[in-house]
Amino acid sequence: MSVLSDTVNQAAAQQKDNLCGPFWAARVLNESGFTEWEGEPVDEDLVAMHAGTVLPDSDTGVSVPPGAVSRTAYRYELPVAPVKASGTSPRGLMNAIESASGGTLRCVPIRGKWTEARIERLVDEAPRLKARLIANLCTGRLWGSRPPLEILLAELEGKPVSDPAADWDVGHFVELAMLVRGPRRSLVVVRDSYPSLGWAGHHAQPARVLAAALLRGDGREGGVLAVIPHDGVDAVVALATELGLDIGTWNNGTGG
Repeated sequence: MSVLSDTVNQAAAQQKDNLCGPFWAARVLNESGFTEWEGEPVDEDLVAMHAGTVLPDSDTGVSVPPGAVSRTAYRYELPVAPVKASGTSPRGLMNAIESASGGTLRCVPIRGKWTEARIERLVDEAPRLKARLIANLCTGRLWGSRPPLEILLAELEGKPVSDPAADWDVGHFVELAMLVRGPRRSLVVVRDSYPSLGWAGHHAQPARVLAAALLRGDGREGGVLAVIPHDGVDAVVALATELGLDIGTWNNGTGG
């Protein structure tokens, strides 16, 4: 997969409000050749229905990041609950991906004590393992999505930098797409479901910052869902275990 070559064709795509997990599940399924499920087109709405996504029962004012437009034309009637109990569980997302692909794709849920080194190794090894990494994190701990070039270069060189303020602060699913190594530190190219963030929905985050975002610090857990061909499960499990990470779903506030 060529991550950056997809940018122009997909720049117009934006998730519907509160469907970030289903958005990424549908995109991975579509890009893996699965475009229909039970006679319906595979999209974020269909995945949300099968994954048990729960919408918030009130508007918190942070449903979309700055620069994005709210989209709520859902194809199905989804359940609602108080904001703290809304969202998509990693287990629901796993079940939807595996079912929609007829078991051709499998999901390995990874959780644990995230560190800079563990993020670097996982993202670096993912292409070799044919794994797509869907991360569930807290955006409030990320860098702002358009930092000045000099800050990005300073980070790669290991120089002290002032972390750019985050664009918004919610629980969110993104894809960890590529590792960029510098002389001392690294950056991870993040694919976001909002084209208004970064450069056509791509932004660079230090591996150390992503570790903090996965640890969250908001009373909920974060984690990474590795989506791979069914015969690649053992290799992903072995890598996660070698890195000292745990295999299992995390509780992002929707029941885990």
